[in-house]
Amino acid sequence: MIERQHVWLGPEATSFDEPCEACLAARESLAEETVVHGTLRSEADVGFITCRRGHRLVVHRIGRADLGRANAGVPA
Repeated sequence: MIERQHVWLGPEATSFDEPCEACLAARESLAEETVVHGTLRSEADVGFITCRRGHRLVVHRIGRADLGRANAGVPA
């Protein structure tokens, strides 16, 4: 069983379509039913979503700190 599922979004992304790995591993659903559609507010760095079967996914935003440094002229 898959303990945790993670979705990684880039600094500008606000939506995603990702397969639920737990559903795929358990073969509980047809391929198109395993896709989780979600959003993450642009100001948020972490969020949570649940697939249709109740499996939880953690959504992370990556690269924001590096983007902020680049905009401020600070080396990474």
